[in-house]
Amino acid sequence: MAKRKDKVSFTISRFKGFWDQYKESKRGLIGITIILLFGVIAIIGPSITPYDPIRPRMSGYYPGQQPALAEQLCVPVWYKNLPGGQNISENLKVVPDHEFTSKEKFEEEWSCMYAPSQYNITVRHSETGGNHDNDGCIEISYKRKSDEPAPSNVSIILTKEFEYPFHAPPKSIWMHLSCFIDNKTTLPKFPFAMNIRLRRGNEVFPVMSWHEITSDMIASRWWHDKGKTAGPVGDIEEKIFTKAGNYTYEFELIILDGEGEEKDLTIYLDNVDMILYGNAFGLLGTDNEERTPRDLFTRLVHGTRVSFIIGLLTAFFSILIGLTVGLVSGYCGGAVDEILMRFADFMLVLPSLPLLIVLVMVLGASIWNIIAVLIFMGWMGFSRSVRSMVLSLRERPFVEAAKASGGDTFYIIRRHILPNVFALVYVSLATAVPGAILSEASLAWLGLGDINVASWGMMLYDFQQTQTALVRGIGEYWFWVLPPGIAIALMAMAFILMGFSLDEILNPKLRKRR
Repeated sequence: MAKRKDKVSFTISRFKGFWDQYKESKRGLIGITIILLFGVIAIIGPSITPYDPIRPRMSGYYPGQQPALAEQLCVPVWYKNLPGGQNISENLKVVPDHEFTSKEKFEEEWSCMYAPSQYNITVRHSETGGNHDNDGCIEISYKRKSDEPAPSNVSIILTKEFEYPFHAPPKSIWMHLSCFIDNKTTLPKFPFAMNIRLRRGNEVFPVMSWHEITSDMIASRWWHDKGKTAGPVGDIEEKIFTKAGNYTYEFELIILDGEGEEKDLTIYLDNVDMILYGNAFGLLGTDNEERTPRDLFTRLVHGTRVSFIIGLLTAFFSILIGLTVGLVSGYCGGAVDEILMRFADFMLVLPSLPLLIVLVMVLGASIWNIIAVLIFMGWMGFSRSVRSMVLSLRERPFVEAAKASGGDTFYIIRRHILPNVFALVYVSLATAVPGAILSEASLAWLGLGDINVASWGMMLYDFQQTQTALVRGIGEYWFWVLPPGIAIALMAMAFILMGFSLDEILNPKLRKRR
């Protein structure tokens, strides 16, 4: 136990001595600070960016009905603080509580009117009606006795006022609704109609309509539908939202009651929603993905984790393989040395990038395949450096003494050779990371990246594949190109700075010069 404590104490004192030397290097401190910053971002990334970096959707909707996060090619939200910011609009959720979870909010925010008024019509909030998630919905009851005349239709209109605070129109309007008839209701097949309108003062603007809904479609199960405004982007939006101000959202349910028999039915509405998509979103805007535009800031943050995984795993296993080959080749010599070094020479003369492209295309553009290929292509140079050191070390007197004492090959390599080459291992680990990150970014930029992984290289590839962004140029979409480029440069520079500082401390020749 005492020996173990002495070893721990000795290790701690050595680390303190190393740190005292390392913190005197300004570039070393800059490098490790940048690395720690990226490390924190990689760890807490999901908590600061709640969106999916690959296929983002808004949460809180029926499965398969989730709306997109934002519109395509949005600019950052802080653009509104720059000159010309009056032309910026952000996303606006017209119905914040679209699931109707709160009775108080429903009664406070919504108004109802219906015609004809002589029939027994009630509209109220229901917490468990229809057994749809039991999170709340709107319950509409309609009763008509058989001796009462049947109207051509019954119109029930729900209205909600909202403020549109932007001076620019939205890029598009998205709508959603769910409808259900209580399975206790017994009635023949007859049609429904639904309309969504927006009102500005006395002006009414039709937005969307459903005219072919029948009672059997929504009986005993929830019926869901969603859609965007039709026509060119901005066609309807620019007519309605000409300025900031107060607007009214109207949802109309029309029961086409043309039958003579008695009517007694209960209809439930849920997920009645409208989202106005603006042209600005997030800290870095969105990309041009057609169905699910992605938040560029989310992809940048998640790319930090991917770059760490690629850089560290590739560097660690490349150095491990190179260290093993170099130790065995340098100490054993002879035929073993010839075979291992000639194979390393063969691998070194092969063109790296074309071989990487071929291997990734054959194996598939998976992130793990890319890491495996980078490891396979990254150990040769380090193995030769280790071999040259081992060739010198094996002739030293302390190695000869170990041989004379009966030490076997594995013991001598482990206890006498390996500790003397570890300084080179530390430095090579630090300097190998940026090479792996740059190689992955290069493969991704060439279209060989993993499409299911949000990496910095894939961000650059997506930009070059977007015709609109290329035509308008980097000057307009710099927030898409520059952040991943700067992140790659900073990460590479940080590990290189740390490697130089480690070399100054661990290399005896450089340490004497200081």
